[in-house]
Amino acid sequence: MSGIRSKKKLLLIIPAAVIVALLVWNVMLQMELKKYKPQVEAYLPEDIYVAVGSTVELYDDEVVWSGLRDGYVCNWDCEIGENLEDRFSVTGKEEQVGEYDLTLTVFDYNVNEVITLKSTLHVAEKLEGEYSLVNIGDSLSDGREWYRTIYHLSGDQLTFAGTRGWTRYSHEGRSGFSAQDYLEPTKFYSDGNDEGVQPFYDPVQKMFDWKYYKLSTGIDPDAIQIFLGTNGLKDDPADTVNAIARMVDNIRRHDPDIPIYLVNTLYWGDQEKIGTMVKQDGTAFLPGEFKNRSDKRVMDLAKAMAKKFKGKKNIVLIPLGFMHNSDANFEEGDALHPGAAGYDQFAAVMYSVYCGTLKEMLK
Repeated sequence: MSGIRSKKKLLLIIPAAVIVALLVWNVMLQMELKKYKPQVEAYLPEDIYVAVGSTVELYDDEVVWSGLRDGYVCNWDCEIGENLEDRFSVTGKEEQVGEYDLTLTVFDYNVNEVITLKSTLHVAEKLEGEYSLVNIGDSLSDGREWYRTIYHLSGDQLTFAGTRGWTRYSHEGRSGFSAQDYLEPTKFYSDGNDEGVQPFYDPVQKMFDWKYYKLSTGIDPDAIQIFLGTNGLKDDPADTVNAIARMVDNIRRHDPDIPIYLVNTLYWGDQEKIGTMVKQDGTAFLPGEFKNRSDKRVMDLAKAMAKKFKGKKNIVLIPLGFMHNSDANFEEGDALHPGAAGYDQFAAVMYSVYCGTLKEMLK
């Protein structure tokens, strides 16, 4: 009898062992397959603005990051605008002024839904009234054509102020500067000329000080824009975000309600441009850099900025990095600085945000 019972136990144990083995094998297989499944991340700003008469676009490869670019596809859903092959495009029309739900759905290569994000698309009337704005930035705002274009888009009513540049579209853009450079006594050299320490640094307090800047320059704008992030771009965005936050905190100490615009910096050009950029001495400009990593850094910086400043009064992020055609708008041999078409996009995106937010913030 004992032999029969042993055989019965064995007959029960064998199937159970097989089932357990199959479960373990399945778990291990899923873990192995996960290694080959492309990582997909996406970021869609909560609010998108387009001014009447302007066209803005959101690019799939900028709103979505993946280890494998061909591993996903985007679908845009909105009552207005166009769901195109590689982007969402919308032109503001007078009869469409108002708010619209905008939905982005990301699918994998088997058309399985991976991510769904929602935003509000605002079609805004053109800006009325005269306003002045100080832009603090790096080479992307160092005397670039977008200042002049915005001035004309506004009917010559929106002017830019600063210690550099020209009347009506002056600025505080300095090539090569990072956010940290504006917190320190950093000197700026333009075409070999020493312009001295940047004007936001108070030598007595030894810090960035907005009140000092206003008193020493006589400039007192209606709004401020900070356009930084390309210089100092790295895997961890904390240093850049914290430096910008220190600038914002100081501005708020002296101007509690002044509108502050924070511009998301650009995705770089393609790998050919990244790899072929050279310095004046012929050495590599961006040694060891590659497109996918820099894209991840730009997206992570934008996410960190959104988290840091979410809900802050009269602070608006301008999602320029997601609305500039980085595939086509850079000049030959340059992965960081756009040509004329790129700066036109800058102007359309920035002006649209001003139209949708500036008047309300100044009430």
